Amino acid sequence: MKSVRFVLLACVLAAVGVGVGACNVEMHNWSQAHYERTVELQHPMADGGTLAVSTASGSIDIAGQAVGEARIIATIRGQAPTEDEAREMAEATEIRIEPSGDRVTIKADTPKQGNGRSVSVSYDIVVPTRTSVECHSSSGSVQATGLQGSVRADTASGSVTCQSIRGGDVNMGSCSGSVELFDGSELGSCDLHTSSGRSAAERVQAQSIRLSSTSGSVVARDARAPSIEMRGTSGRVEGREINCSRLDAESVSGGLSIEFAPTAPADVAATAGSISGGVTVAAPPNFAGQIEMSTTSGSVQSDLPITVQGQMSHKHLSGVVGLGNGSLTLRTTSGSVRLR
Repeated sequence: MKSVRFVLLACVLAAVGVGVGACNVEMHNWSQAHYERTVELQHPMADGGTLAVSTASGSIDIAGQAVGEARIIATIRGQAPTEDEAREMAEATEIRIEPSGDRVTIKADTPKQGNGRSVSVSYDIVVPTRTSVECHSSSGSVQATGLQGSVRADTASGSVTCQSIRGGDVNMGSCSGSVELFDGSELGSCDLHTSSGRSAAERVQAQSIRLSSTSGSVVARDARAPSIEMRGTSGRVEGREINCSRLDAESVSGGLSIEFAPTAPADVAATAGSISGGVTVAAPPNFAGQIEMSTTSGSVQSDLPITVQGQMSHKHLSGVVGLGNGSLTLRTTSGSVRLR
C-alpha cells in the first residue's frame, strides 16, 4: 500500500495570498518543496533470522513482536526546489527486500542527489521477537526494542536507543548523539560508544560491558557482568549498583563515582582513576584485599578500617582491609580521592 503527501512552504503560500488553514505546511527550508509517500512491504521471516537495514538519511525503528514475517513501513521524502522535482525524487526511490537464507536485507535505491535535491528514507519495522538486527543510519536516530538476539545499531548523527534486549551481543555507536541501553539480559558482549553524547546502560546483565564517550557522561546503573569498563574523555563517569569481578573506570576530564552493589564479590579487582576530577568509590560491603589511593593535587580519605602499609600521607594511602584477594586502586592527578 502506498500513500503520498505534499508539503509546500507557508511563505510560498503567503506570497501568493493563499491561506494556510488546515494544510500540512512546514516553516523551515522555505526555498524547498517536499513530497512524501509511504511504502508498506512484508516478507516471511522465521525465528532466529537476521534483518539488516540501512539508510543514508532517516530514522530506523525496529520492534520485536509475536509475528511470522518482517513488516516494513518506509517513509520516503523527496526534497527539491519545485513540487514536481520533489515528487520525482520520492517516486523514483524504490524499496527492495533481498532474502538470503535466514537473512533479510532491506535496501533503498535512490535517484541521483545534489543541487538542492535529496531523498530521505525512514523505516518502522516489526520482526519476530527472536531476530538479530543490523541497522545503520548516516543521519538519523536508531531504535530497537523487544528483541531476543544480537543487535548492531549505529548512526553517524543521531541517538541510538535499545530496550528489552535478550541474548546475543549488543554493539551500539554514534558519532554525534547519545547511546543508551535499557533492560538487557543474558547478553554476551555489550559495547556502547559515542564521540559526542551520553553513553549509558541501565538494568543490564552481560558477560562484558564496555561504555565510552569522548565528550559526554558515561553512566551505568544496575549493571552486572564479570568485566565492566567505563571510559570518559570529557565528562562525568558514574556507576551505581555495580556488580562485577573486574572494573576499569576512567575519566580524563571529569569526576568519577562508583558504588558497588551489596551483592558484588568481596574480592573484586577495581581500578578507578581521573586526571582532572575527584574520585569516590563505595566498596562492596564485605570487601577484603589490597587498597591503593593517591592524588597529586588534593587529599585521600578512607572510611574503611585499613591496615596501613608503608608511609601514609594526606596524598597517598596504601594498605589492606581484612584477609582477601580483592584490590581497589583509586587515583587522580587533580582532585580528592575517597573510599567509602
